[in-house]
Amino acid sequence: TKRLFLFSLLEKAWSGSPVQFAWQKTLGNFLAVTGGDRAVKIFDRHGQKRNEISLPGNCVAMDWDKDGDTLAIITDKSSAIILWDANTNKTSQVDSGMR
Repeated sequence: TKRLFLFSLLEKAWSGSPVQFAWQKTLGNFLAVTGGDRAVKIFDRHGQKRNEISLPGNCVAMDWDKDGDTLAIITDKSSAIILWDANTNKTSQVDSGMR
């Protein structure tokens, strides 16, 4: 069964900047969105903001693991990979060792 979710996100911080987004894999309960504001915002399927993750720089890339349990975020100013756990709503970091 396919579900269609329709809502709009009005964030002044994204005005005039490119926006990246990633739907949670498998379950599709969460949408991660980032723009030029050095933050990733996590919304639920109803458009309610569930979390806001401050970043040390601009987001270069983000993606969900295959089960949709964890969102990984990399930035241009840090070698750390920021991980957000969809089950606990908590963030952690892993040093990639890359510069």
